[in-house]
Amino acid sequence: MATARGRFPVARARDLDFSCSQFTSKGQSFPPFVVVSMAGNNKHGGDQLGVRKMPNASERARNRASPFPVVRLYDHLSSDQKKSIEDMDLGSMLDTKCHVLHNPLISWLAPLYDSHSREFVIPGRGRIPLNADSIYRTLGLPRGDIPVVYAMDSGIEARLGPLLFPGHSSTPKITGVFTMLSEMTHDDDIFKQVWMMYLVCTLLAPTTSNKVSNRCYPILDNISNVRNMNLCQFVCDRLHDELCTGKPSGGCLFHVQLLYVDSLDITSLNLDLPDGRFVVNIWSKKRC
Repeated sequence: MATARGRFPVARARDLDFSCSQFTSKGQSFPPFVVVSMAGNNKHGGDQLGVRKMPNASERARNRASPFPVVRLYDHLSSDQKKSIEDMDLGSMLDTKCHVLHNPLISWLAPLYDSHSREFVIPGRGRIPLNADSIYRTLGLPRGDIPVVYAMDSGIEARLGPLLFPGHSSTPKITGVFTMLSEMTHDDDIFKQVWMMYLVCTLLAPTTSNKVSNRCYPILDNISNVRNMNLCQFVCDRLHDELCTGKPSGGCLFHVQLLYVDSLDITSLNLDLPDGRFVVNIWSKKRC
């Protein structure tokens, strides 16, 4: 049974089968993820709901679809740099509460995606739509009138590449861009362009490559208009393409995680959730 906003009831503790990697409720199988912070561990190595332990920091860093690369940059940003990001209408990306991507949850949800209706169809539970509105609700990205151009453009790359990454003959590794951003002290367009490329390649539209994508250059070339771009539709379309493969290894899988958790009916759990305009600013690793 679904409640308002299509929310799905959370399995109660007494209905759960702790003996398997996934828990079951009344014959239904659900992914192993945290729905509420619990104290103590059980004999299966998880918390009291039989949930698998979180990956360690190095495992999170290696997961290219994880929000961890964005979160770990927070402490290196000055107040002026954060203000520049907020001016691009991307302030929600400065307060990501959860830095973990739960791969078991993604592996369970991905095959349930219906590419024709663009919905996750949960057997016996309902449907969760994937669209620009859902992206906005979870991530709070700009949804303006300007379509995002994400394509190779040798002219723009030849002009911007040497300015953004001097001394590099090709696009640098993501780890190198992190180091570059963590050492930057200015908050000008070059900072915004490098940070935007980092955000796209680590969270909004990550790929399996360990380098930033040169397809980002058209976005960077119009950096002053990022707040007027429809980043929500861009993220939605890229994620849709990945989900259509059946085994997504890229795209904003973090949105899938937040979308599912936010669709659960948690009223019976009496969770004290913080105020936040967007889902990404509410659910922490202790709550999802």
